[in-house]
Amino acid sequence: MMTETLSPAEKAHVLLEALPYIQRFAGKIVVIKYGGSAIEPDSGAIDPVILDIIWLKQVGLLPVVVHGGGKAITRLLDRLGHPAQFVDGLRVTDQTTLEAVEMVLGGQVNQQLVAAFNANGCKAAGLTGVDGGLLAARKKEHPSGDLGQVGEVQAVNTDLVHALLQNDFLPVIAPLGCDESGARYNINADSAAGALAAALGAEKLILLTDVPGIMKDGQVLNEVTSSEVQELIADGTIAGGMVPKVGACLEALRGGAQLVHILNGKEQNALLLEIFTQRGIGTLVRGV
Repeated sequence: MMTETLSPAEKAHVLLEALPYIQRFAGKIVVIKYGGSAIEPDSGAIDPVILDIIWLKQVGLLPVVVHGGGKAITRLLDRLGHPAQFVDGLRVTDQTTLEAVEMVLGGQVNQQLVAAFNANGCKAAGLTGVDGGLLAARKKEHPSGDLGQVGEVQAVNTDLVHALLQNDFLPVIAPLGCDESGARYNINADSAAGALAAALGAEKLILLTDVPGIMKDGQVLNEVTSSEVQELIADGTIAGGMVPKVGACLEALRGGAQLVHILNGKEQNALLLEIFTQRGIGTLVRGV
């Protein structure tokens, strides 16, 4: 039912239904991974997800956004005549690809998102995992071979994020990191969000992507436990690009995040429906 068709009484009922959830989550950190496949920064239109995130902040939650930008990176690499390569959902990152990733994630997409938030009355600040030593990374080893400058999070320094939150800013974070020597790494956005949610002790980690959730036999699983997720990976039900997503879920839960949700970011008001109503959207992953 669209908002325009609701009567005043129905609109009031919707607001009342949201009240206990607003009271429960006020002041709590919610890490939102804004999937690269859900971002179309050149469309010229404000993505409704941005307005949903602003609404969360306005009612007292503390959202932290970690964004991807995969389509924009691939478009740039295509223009450079440098085809993208992926292994288990991870982008193989040679030096040319790393430079493209840094330009797109740390520059184009990050700044467009920050500008969109600011233009809609939400103070936002853009940063990458390199800033303030936010994401200390090391080279990721993979059984299929060398992935290049692909990193995994070794440690998280949350000082800068907490400082922004305390000053009423919305942190918008690009998933880049570096090691002690200054070598820079491309970090999978799901993994970066999971590590950050764990370090912040987030109430929720929400992965917004272009799939409806964890699928089995053609159906979305409404709720799974971390042990069930591991079984689904082992039997091949979860494969490809879903592997880093569910890996991020498990990492966040092990580190102290309370709940993890995988949602289709293109479904209208998916964030608000998930947090403020009893309707199930996507897949909820619990630690037990």
